[in-house]
Amino acid sequence: MISETQIRSLIKSTLEVLGDKYASEDAVQLCYEVGLVESRYKYIRQLGDGPAKSFWQVEPATAIDNCQHYLKHRKDMMAKCAEATHIDLMHWQTYDEKIWSDLLEKNIAAGIVHCRLKLWRVPKRMPNSLEGRAHYWKDYYNSSLGAGSVEKYIDVVKEYS
Repeated sequence: MISETQIRSLIKSTLEVLGDKYASEDAVQLCYEVGLVESRYKYIRQLGDGPAKSFWQVEPATAIDNCQHYLKHRKDMMAKCAEATHIDLMHWQTYDEKIWSDLLEKNIAAGIVHCRLKLWRVPKRMPNSLEGRAHYWKDYYNSSLGAGSVEKYIDVVKEYS
C-alpha cells in the first residue's frame, strides 16, 4: 500500500490547483477514503474484466462524462484540470475511452481529479461523518448496482485509520 501521508499530500496538492472549493479538508478526506475503499491503494486496474482504472477505480466513461458534460462548459476549469494532471488540454477535449483508460491508469492525478469531479457534481452536500461519507460514496460513486456496501466502506476506513 502507498504511504498514507504521501497520497493525502498528492490529493491535496492536486485539488488545490483546481481551487479552494475543490480542495476543502472534507473533500480531501472523502477522496482519500474513496481511493482506500476502491483499491486499498494497491490496484490501478479493476480486478476481473471491468473498465475501471486508477486507485479511485474511475471508469473511462465517467471521465468522458466529466469532460463532455461538465468541463466542456467550464473552459477555465478544464485548463486547471490539465494543469493539475500535466495532461495536455487537447485530451480534456477528447471523448475517446481508450485514451482516458490509458490516462487514468498511468496518471495518478487524473484519477484524483475525476474522482473529485464526480463527487463535486453530486447535488447533495458532502457529509463530514464517516457514516455519512459511506452512504454518499455508495449512493453517488459506487451506485446501487455496485458491489460495495456502506458497511464495507466503514470497515475498510476503520481498518486503515
